[in-house]
Amino acid sequence: MEALQNPTLCFEDPDLKYGTVQQSPVLGPKVISGNFASVFSIAAPGGQRYALKCFTRDSSTLEARYQAISKQIASLKPGKLSQPWPVGIDYLPRGVLVAGHWYPALKMAWVEGTSLITWIDRNVRDTAAVLTMAERFAALVADMEKLGLAHGDLQHGNLLVAADGTLRLVDYDGMYVPALKGRGATENGHRNYQSPARTSADFGPTMDRFSAWVIYLSLAAIAADPSLWDQLHDEQGEFLILKEDDFEEPRSSPAWSLLLTHADPDLRTLAAQTHGHLAAAACSVPPLSTAGAIPKPIPAQRPAPAATAQSGTPAWLAGHVPQPQSTPAASSASTVAASGTGFTRRHPADVLSGVFALAGSFAPATLTGVSVLPNGYAAAAQLGALLLSGGALHSTRRSRPEAKASKARMRALQQQVDALQDPVAEAQKIHQEIEALSAAGASRDTRINQQIKNLQTELRDEQARITVTLNKETGSLRTKLSGLSTREQKQLDTALASAVRAHVQDRLRRTPIQDVKKLSNMGSGTVATLIAAGIRTAADFTGVRYVQGARYANRDAYLILANGQQVKIPGVAEVRAATLENWRAALEQRARKSAPTSLGAQERTAIRQQFAAQKKKYETEITQAESVARRKHDQVQQRITTRLQQANKEKQQQQTATQHQRAVLHQRQSRLSDATTIHARLVTQLAVATADHRRTFGLRRYLRFIATGH
Repeated sequence: MEALQNPTLCFEDPDLKYGTVQQSPVLGPKVISGNFASVFSIAAPGGQRYALKCFTRDSSTLEARYQAISKQIASLKPGKLSQPWPVGIDYLPRGVLVAGHWYPALKMAWVEGTSLITWIDRNVRDTAAVLTMAERFAALVADMEKLGLAHGDLQHGNLLVAADGTLRLVDYDGMYVPALKGRGATENGHRNYQSPARTSADFGPTMDRFSAWVIYLSLAAIAADPSLWDQLHDEQGEFLILKEDDFEEPRSSPAWSLLLTHADPDLRTLAAQTHGHLAAAACSVPPLSTAGAIPKPIPAQRPAPAATAQSGTPAWLAGHVPQPQSTPAASSASTVAASGTGFTRRHPADVLSGVFALAGSFAPATLTGVSVLPNGYAAAAQLGALLLSGGALHSTRRSRPEAKASKARMRALQQQVDALQDPVAEAQKIHQEIEALSAAGASRDTRINQQIKNLQTELRDEQARITVTLNKETGSLRTKLSGLSTREQKQLDTALASAVRAHVQDRLRRTPIQDVKKLSNMGSGTVATLIAAGIRTAADFTGVRYVQGARYANRDAYLILANGQQVKIPGVAEVRAATLENWRAALEQRARKSAPTSLGAQERTAIRQQFAAQKKKYETEITQAESVARRKHDQVQQRITTRLQQANKEKQQQQTATQHQRAVLHQRQSRLSDATTIHARLVTQLAVATADHRRTFGLRRYLRFIATGH
């Protein structure tokens, strides 16, 4: 990080030398630390971004591996690949200069993309998008199979989704290319994507196959049933819907239980295929191309529109919607509507009606003028005349066949509109029922999904409690068991020490106190005094205790008897006591030299048998505790799995019932949609006919017709 603060000094590569290293706000160059390398982002002068991987661990094969991988990636022809998934890399032997020493580095094109888990989170309900992603992943894997390549760590973190929806494969540290045939693997890949049987010896073109099946199955399952993502994915987990525990202990896996018993037959088949690879050797897993088709969602089928009668009314509405009567008036109405000419050919009644209206309008004024009608009655007479003449005109106008036909047409349209009011209301009600059904289904699915998540949490918690209890029960037993060998050796040492002491005591008891006569200043009188005090052999006293005398400079000597009693022997002062103590010590030393150095076979066997029995007892108790825990574990697993299957079955049954209800409602809605359409058309026709009638057969138009004849 210090060196990268001066790119012009630490790099030889021109893109890096004159580039700009991305900085963190406080700590200088921003670094992403990995397993054995640190990655920096560098922007070249031309705008191209690169990822610079600087290694933190040495490897003698590093350069050869990356040169082979770099050459292989550079040789790929984009036109022959399903998508632009390769990322260009360039191994730089003199990558970065640090403290006067050149270190290798890897220069890679910076990839902009979204991690697979994040992409799924955003698109989990978009079945078509997830299906497309599964197909693109399968195509990527097929590209690598065809080229004899393997990534080595195929997992969600190394699959990025570009803006155009295609995949990018990154991180080639453990990649296999044909030029590396015969070498060992540098890593075994992410544990949540690898076969339990994979080892470093599986480094080769087939090592990605198990991971490919796992990822493909996950995408196919999410496409077939998006709720599986909610049920099986952990927001904090480094996996899609399957993880290491599901591979190691498939019998106790809720994920496999859901996948292998799912209502979708294609998904069950694909899950069974993948499940069958768990026990296989990593190199014997077949390529992903042998997988069955991804389950395809069946789009909701809308029923065909109901047959329409020649009149324009659906056949199913026949008998419910009044049809226009085939009357002359109706025929005339059709003619009038078609021609738009209004009144045709004046009749005598029209002329008489006009003359009567004209005469009636002027008669009151004329009669008043000739003094036939008094002035006081002129206004009333004028009003009466106008009403009579207007009534005559109105009656004659309405009796015209064209006006009658137009009115008949309007009545027929109104009858049809009225007849369709109930189907339209029913269509609106069905629409509301469909919305309520969808809301209830979504609420139910959310409830069951949460129930399934709660069951999975309950399973983990109960299994964890069982494990904690087991560890408590077996922990002390294992501690005792691990200490048995030490205790056994200690007891053997104790028994040997006891045998040595017994041997020494036996030799001391065989040495009479009379033997001290051979020592200086030890005469028969002293021996007699010692015998009188109970000291007959060297074993009868164990040592001497000296006490400073009160009157003299010398010390008083007390012999310590075998029973621990201290006695002062007359005539045995400090010098003679020291002589006795040295004599006994010399005897004890000689006795120890001849003491046994190991236990007898019988005693040693007895001690070992004792501890072997204790060891067997502890091991039996541990085995019993583990057996009880395993039984409880299996019981909890079976109980929760049964409840999970019941919840999933309930969900599938209710979804099927909801789909059936929705299909029935859609069918009814489809039929009623014709009524809604016809109703809207008839309302429009009625409004047009009403406006046309008022315009064409109004009083003003009739007066003009009487006056002009057209």
